[in-house]
Amino acid sequence: MKERRLEEDEVLILTVLLGRELDWDRQPVDLRAVRVSDMDDGGMGSLRFASGTLDPVFGRTVAEGWFMDDDGLPVMLWLNLDQNDDLFELDSWKVDSSPRRRLPRDRSEVLDGDPHAAY
Repeated sequence: MKERRLEEDEVLILTVLLGRELDWDRQPVDLRAVRVSDMDDGGMGSLRFASGTLDPVFGRTVAEGWFMDDDGLPVMLWLNLDQNDDLFELDSWKVDSSPRRRLPRDRSEVLDGDPHAAY
């Protein structure tokens, strides 16, 4: 997988999710320096964080959220850590498994709670 820097809208999502997490005792993350790879998820937008760990594996989820895509369907978000409590992935899943059409453009679009309440 090819590594790249985060896009501005991805930085926005991560800033909001990192602001919500309550159970991760790490120093602030410089999101401008973070490197990620796009995951093969059918275009839903999941990202794998570059790691200094050989073969990192999922450890736990520390923050969740969602936003409404342009077609009116929610896109669920999970910020996951690896077995060493380092950033592992931003898991993104659109509820009908179709490709995501856009990313949030404002902090207020990254919502918390049950997306079904928006219907």
